[in-house]
Amino acid sequence: MGRKNNKYRLRRDTFVSWEILESEAFKTLSATGIRVLLRFLQKRTWLTTRKGEKPVYENSGLAFTYNEAEALGISTSQFHTVMKKLHDVGFIDIEHQGGGLARDYSRYAISGRWIDYGTESFKSIEKKRVLWKGHDVRSWMGKNKATETRSCQLRKTVAIDEK
Repeated sequence: MGRKNNKYRLRRDTFVSWEILESEAFKTLSATGIRVLLRFLQKRTWLTTRKGEKPVYENSGLAFTYNEAEALGISTSQFHTVMKKLHDVGFIDIEHQGGGLARDYSRYAISGRWIDYGTESFKSIEKKRVLWKGHDVRSWMGKNKATETRSCQLRKTVAIDEK
């Protein structure tokens, strides 16, 4: 990372278990997907630090914004695709879905659903809608609301004769 990207530098080691590395879910990830997953694992904080105890991580409340991804050299469209993939295979769950226009960012949790990926016991979770029903682009398509409320014609009607 360059000097201007120090804002997003994390000076923490990360631990990846062999179970993750050999899982079917991990095998489906792209190189960028692996980078993003490692970044999520790096963002976790320790809950116990006593010597001799197995480390326990805080796996919730993790933020990864589009600005941070851009600073790491990941394009917006690529980041969107990777985040969807990580959610679909069970590495992350969405705790709070933010909206870019409201300057509210999403928060994620490391999930254990990846363990069952590729089996019948895998629990697929559908991503929630960000916008209220009826306020998205798809709801407005096919509905000509602008012409329903106008009180006059925008152009003169031209009649075409059969001749």
